[in-house]
Amino acid sequence: MTEEDFVATATRNLFDRLRREIITGQLPTGTRLRQAEVAARFGISTTPVREAFRELNALGLVAIHPHRGAIVHRPSAHELRHIYEARMLLEPISVAWSATRISGNAIEEARKLIEQMKEADSPAAGVDMNRRFHSLISDFCGNDLLHRLTINLLDQSTPYLVWFRENSREEFERQATEHEHILEACERQDAEAAFKASMHHLSRLHIGDETDQVSPDRWLPFDLQALMAEQDSDE
Repeated sequence: MTEEDFVATATRNLFDRLRREIITGQLPTGTRLRQAEVAARFGISTTPVREAFRELNALGLVAIHPHRGAIVHRPSAHELRHIYEARMLLEPISVAWSATRISGNAIEEARKLIEQMKEADSPAAGVDMNRRFHSLISDFCGNDLLHRLTINLLDQSTPYLVWFRENSREEFERQATEHEHILEACERQDAEAAFKASMHHLSRLHIGDETDQVSPDRWLPFDLQALMAEQDSDE
């Protein structure tokens, strides 16, 4: 392995590790990450640490400050509103497209993730099962860019679930039930039902404060607020 390959591998491994620690709340908002300290912790040079910080910054998970290192970012209500607007526009389409393409093996794997989420004994475990489920389903949408965008937005919004919502067994069981509805639609290859199940799931996760709802001044080819309300009325 060349030095360049070694640095690239170390960067990817560190990025994955830090991303998981951030989205599961193991690295809380406001945590300062210094290059030297992180390098010492993982026994690597500062080069992959610097590159990993840049990738995390590009995803909006950390903010880089000169001479202060990286600080775990806490999105404002304004930022969260924009993240959820984007998720609601992209993710249900991703799920709908996946419904007609997903493999039987993936269905079985997703079902196992749902059961594991119901049994999650910590917020970190529940969040991990949640991310793996969404990533697995979206992976079959047939559009690599859409898949990456969907998962990047998921990663940006996941810390909100850790910071602002109760991560109890009951909460994870509720989310797992909504995942079951998404999976059932995919198993039937019903794209429309998959879209609606995904929209319902996202509308339940979105912040309830009226000031943080999807902005009414956005021109869209459909009424996003009405779609969200439709999902709530189906309960």
